[in-house]
Amino acid sequence: MRTLVIGDLHCPAVHPNYLEFCKAMQKKYKTNNTVFIGDIIDHEAISMHDKNPDLPGPLEEYKAALKEVYWWYKAFPNATVCIGNHDARVHRKSNKHGVPSMYLKSFSELYNTPKWNWVMEVDYDGVLYTHGDGWGGMYPSFNAAKARLQSVVCGHHHSIASINWIKGPNTMYFGMNVGAGIDQSNPVFQYSKAHLKKAIISCGIVIDGKQPYLEIF
Repeated sequence: MRTLVIGDLHCPAVHPNYLEFCKAMQKKYKTNNTVFIGDIIDHEAISMHDKNPDLPGPLEEYKAALKEVYWWYKAFPNATVCIGNHDARVHRKSNKHGVPSMYLKSFSELYNTPKWNWVMEVDYDGVLYTHGDGWGGMYPSFNAAKARLQSVVCGHHHSIASINWIKGPNTMYFGMNVGAGIDQSNPVFQYSKAHLKKAIISCGIVIDGKQPYLEIF
């Protein structure tokens, strides 16, 4: 299996050239499997943090995100989507207020992506793909790989694009952070304006579960 790993999009705050970049990497590596590593949607308007009054409200943000998702679904109609912490903001908020999940639309229905498989995590060729919000440190995916004794690919940490290896007596594992596909200048990221660390626009490729590659935009 030749897997293309697409970084956090945060629609509608995705980098304007990231889609063409990912399509070019699909062609370059002849990938036949696609994983979105999470945070397809930003959901700034319904977060539990302080709101920016100059940004669109929830309905306007949803409509703008839906337009962006359309183009990604058109380019990668058969894909697995790891559910990120931003994707799950609606569910977390409904849980807080005691609303059962049965009252919520599925991600596929909400974003008109019937062929996308939305999951918390997935294993392909012995490699775990997960969003990564449960892991920290300088190399979060590597920490996960060491703890799980399994190769791990994750996103979530926009300013980290890395591949690290660890070898035991009989096996080797890698941890890969795939960076992101966001537009750092978008107003939804105003909170990070003073941060010294910035998003690395990149994507990942994993060949047969054994050889990871990073491509930086």
